[in-house]
Amino acid sequence: MHLQPINNSTPNFQANHLRNIRLVGEKLPLNKEFYDIYSINKNDSELINKLLLKIDLKERKDALALKEKPTINNTIRYVLNKALKLTDKDQDGVYIAVKNNKQITGILDYTNSSAPMIKNMISWQGVNKDVSRKNLFTTFLQKVKKENDQKLWSDRVDVEVYAEPGTRINKWLKDSGFHAPAQDKSIRERLELDPNLIPSSIKAKDLSDDNLRITDSVGSENIVLKDLRI
Repeated sequence: MHLQPINNSTPNFQANHLRNIRLVGEKLPLNKEFYDIYSINKNDSELINKLLLKIDLKERKDALALKEKPTINNTIRYVLNKALKLTDKDQDGVYIAVKNNKQITGILDYTNSSAPMIKNMISWQGVNKDVSRKNLFTTFLQKVKKENDQKLWSDRVDVEVYAEPGTRINKWLKDSGFHAPAQDKSIRERLELDPNLIPSSIKAKDLSDDNLRITDSVGSENIVLKDLRI
């Protein structure tokens, strides 16, 4: 995503656009509400710095947040600052979900060393917050699946997360196919998703709502964000 400011209120940027999600149905016309998933890094410093200034305008609380920091706001700030240090060549990454080109509704970051690991995953868009969460999650799984498909079967990797045992996000991840390889007394439980289960986990999330229309690998596009909120 390469930011090219037009003026102070209307940034225009070449987006690394990963997925488009549109909500449709009898009572919700096509294009009424849509979400997009983007990856961001230091090329988007102007956009990221504007978002950092807006974080504390609202204290967010989300019971389904996978987070490393004590609060939602601190975690969002931590992930955005991480994005400021990333380049196109890094193995780590940061994704954001944007509603109607106007509002950030979720964020995810991951590391990718011996195994790809989701570090933080947060969504906060009211009753539709799960749209952002599911699509941040499946966009990342699509990336891992694509990389696994290019490897020998024996070299394919799991996806890992650390989640607090007994929490709703821990249950959500286990319902998505993750399992605990070994029980211990740590505060955060390490969960793994077997590479053979990644395709079914993607399919389950993508087909779980008949009112969603999803397009993957949208590519680079000119997008206008008039008043991006967070």
